[in-house]
Amino acid sequence: MKRKFINLLLLAAAAVGTGSCLGDMDIEQKSKITATNMWRDEGDARGAMTGLYHQMRAVFQTALIYWGDYRAGTFADGAGGSGSAKKMFNNILDSSETKGTNWGSSYTAINDANLILKHVPGIAFANEADKNLILANAYFVRAYVYYNIARVWGDAPLLLTGFESSDADLQPFRDDAGRIYGQVAEDIESALELMPASATDCTVATRSAVQMLKADYYLWLYQTREGGPKTLETADEALAEVFKDSRLKLLDSYADVFDITKKNNDEIILTIHLAQGEYEGGFASNYLLPQTRFHSASEHIETHVKLMTSDDQRFIFSPALVELMYKDERDTRTPVSYGDWTDTDEGYHYTWVNKFAGLWQDNKRYFISDIPLYRYAEALMFKAEIENEKGDTPAALGYLNRVAKRAYGVDNYYTTTDYHEFKEALMTEYLKEFAAEGKSWWNYIRLGLAFTKIESLRGRQHETNILLWPIASACMNENPNIRQTVGYN
Repeated sequence: MKRKFINLLLLAAAAVGTGSCLGDMDIEQKSKITATNMWRDEGDARGAMTGLYHQMRAVFQTALIYWGDYRAGTFADGAGGSGSAKKMFNNILDSSETKGTNWGSSYTAINDANLILKHVPGIAFANEADKNLILANAYFVRAYVYYNIARVWGDAPLLLTGFESSDADLQPFRDDAGRIYGQVAEDIESALELMPASATDCTVATRSAVQMLKADYYLWLYQTREGGPKTLETADEALAEVFKDSRLKLLDSYADVFDITKKNNDEIILTIHLAQGEYEGGFASNYLLPQTRFHSASEHIETHVKLMTSDDQRFIFSPALVELMYKDERDTRTPVSYGDWTDTDEGYHYTWVNKFAGLWQDNKRYFISDIPLYRYAEALMFKAEIENEKGDTPAALGYLNRVAKRAYGVDNYYTTTDYHEFKEALMTEYLKEFAAEGKSWWNYIRLGLAFTKIESLRGRQHETNILLWPIASACMNENPNIRQTVGYN
């Protein structure tokens, strides 16, 4: 399908994390010529859904970690780090930051979803369930992307119409965050109404994936936006539907969840799919060590680490997170997520993030580890959080200890029945269980611990919008209607 850039004069459509601005919102979409020709049959609709998920991957393969981890004190500069993430690590963001401050590619994904919702209803399908699957996924992706936009920037443009030409000279304003959140709720329900129960492919949305987003969303509303008891109840009801899915379970081995040979296992609810020969990448290429960083070329490199890569090691777990991961030597997650090795012959110590390392084959590394967006372990921990909020901490312990037992190999690892102590235990397990999965920032905020547990945020709770993100100034220059996030310059 031929594509062209359509300048919607909102912000640059450079990939999240890049510093270039091609216009306010250069959304890459179908040209007017192909718009009338491509939406003819169900094959075109399937192709559009594939393109939708390619664009979603383009957004979250890096933004997931920028938005979800780098401001939480869980990462630091690696051996080849140049301080490029210093502003994120230290929560001193401003409009000159380029990583994570460009929402252009997010709106490209939204526009892809809008075009599907615009055209696919008019296409005849041999099986109506196939049509509903595509429409449900469009609603899901739009909901998921807008949910993240609202959490990252707060107020943002709300675009619900698919644009296919550059004829419209659009200069939209930022809508109130409440409208964005409201649209997320509507899209979640639309996705659930349409999603076939037969959908099981975890590389796209299924009913369980939509229910996980619903639980995530309503738990966020309850904890951060004064949603009230009804939102907590709705989150709980969504999780109950996830637990009914007979395909899903907590794997016995944490290592198996991330084993490159065991993709799409029974713990994965939704994942960003990467594959050799199709698409490789993600953020993990910045976590390993290139051979040039080793001080010897001994056989130890091959037999003990096997971490050669062409990219330099820009980021590594922070000392605080490493200390936490090694706090209990029984924790089986530590070697899966993190590696360190001392070359006793040379006297050098090496560290790296082990999770998502991909495949080492024929002296080359292929970054093809899938990146989970939702796992069954998170459903259990969401449930533990909900039970604690409902005042039933003993019940909450049951869910948290299921995750803890897999990690430590013992029953009843946690025993506290105090509400606040349980929240701290839950945060500890969120950090360990989901290390490098883009979850820590959101968990700190949701549990109300960001200003007490993140060192760079201590005592800063009165700073305006400190938990939101600025927009790159180069992008605002293209549209006078887009104003900087209040509190930033």
